[in-house]
Amino acid sequence: MGSGIPSSRSARQGLITSILQTYTIGSQNELRNHLSQAGVEVTQATLSRDLDELGAVKIRIDGTMAYRIADHSVDSGDRLTRWIREILLSADTALNQIVLKTPPGAAQLLAAGMDRTNLDGLLGCIAGDDTVLLVMNSVERAQIVTQKLLNLGDKSEESI
Repeated sequence: MGSGIPSSRSARQGLITSILQTYTIGSQNELRNHLSQAGVEVTQATLSRDLDELGAVKIRIDGTMAYRIADHSVDSGDRLTRWIREILLSADTALNQIVLKTPPGAAQLLAAGMDRTNLDGLLGCIAGDDTVLLVMNSVERAQIVTQKLLNLGDKSEESI
């Protein structure tokens, strides 16, 4: 790495975070170009790993898909609560499963938040473009979590 940037993983990830906060980056190749301009050469595999470790997800911004990294200045519960209030359109249960609907391109962001929160009873989480599937450990837990999510959405609940 050049340009006075230390050759450590944390320094590289700090630069990636800065680039993603400053520019609308739609592809890993575009991000690699920005890193290269800053004197940082990185392989695609390393960049993928860095994006995963940073919790970067692609969301739709002004009609285009772009990488975003969650704000780490607030804890994951507060962040998830904010995301639920901003992007959760509906939540329905089917036995021990919860189906969450979001605007197009927002499901990955919501799923990433769910994955990073130690939600009691959550067995797994899968996201598409506008739908998140949560699999809970019981029908009862699915009903409780669905109600909490809906209450968060209408602000009658403080946190998940």
